[in-house]
Amino acid sequence: MKFVAERGVVRGTYARMAQLGVDAVDEKWCTMIVPVLENVSGVETGTGSDVLCRMAATHHDRIAAFELVYRKYVDAELISPNRFNLRVTPYHLLPTTNVFVACEGSRIICTVTLIGDAELGLPMESIYQSELLELRRRNLYVGEVSCLAFEPMALNKFLLVFMQLTRLMAQHARAYGMDQFVIAVHPQHARFYQRFMGFEQIGQLKTYPSVRNAPAVACSLDFAAIDVSRPKCWTSYFGSRLPESVIRSRPMTDEECDYFRPMAGLAGRHAPELAFA
Repeated sequence: MKFVAERGVVRGTYARMAQLGVDAVDEKWCTMIVPVLENVSGVETGTGSDVLCRMAATHHDRIAAFELVYRKYVDAELISPNRFNLRVTPYHLLPTTNVFVACEGSRIICTVTLIGDAELGLPMESIYQSELLELRRRNLYVGEVSCLAFEPMALNKFLLVFMQLTRLMAQHARAYGMDQFVIAVHPQHARFYQRFMGFEQIGQLKTYPSVRNAPAVACSLDFAAIDVSRPKCWTSYFGSRLPESVIRSRPMTDEECDYFRPMAGLAGRHAPELAFA
């Protein structure tokens, strides 16, 4: 899954984002979240490096992904520093969790994690328990999208990376019987996920005390529903099927779990994970 992307960096300023047709948001959040776009059609590419999106399958992939999330979350003052310089949660050790990475050469430039509902529940259950219990009552298998982080890059390049990485994640999820994605998203950016991807809000505005009271709303993406409504992203995400070898689940091995367990213990069971925060 390769594409060519243009050079440059995302500018976290009101003026730059206004020029790109992006809603004005707090400057601190601009480096951490997906910009809210009215329309992503017509995105062009220029000269640059190939970017390969894949599921993390090696110890190196996971270390690099966890380091990127840690660095960006610390920079955004969402979490406190730790001695490992990695952001690992107990959910990362579950067999229902997969980490997705976008690589430019040997360097990981973007990552996102999908946590399938299992014995620990889901991270956002710490403040959206009733909403998730209702989904389980309906016998839906859901997965929480979390731990999005990315290096500075051109907006057009980021959109391509984000779309390719989440396409891979969505096709993986459907192949493994997942019915819905759930996310805790910054309220200023829920509109992007609703209008472009077909998410619907299922929870009211709340704050996460353990991530410096960051605001969030709960949203879900119902795959059966978007097959009917066909939001703007549908053809790009599901118009052609990725090979089984590409979307095959790649959870941590027992050896990796043993290695990362001390680091995961720092986060606690219900450590909130703002998906696109």
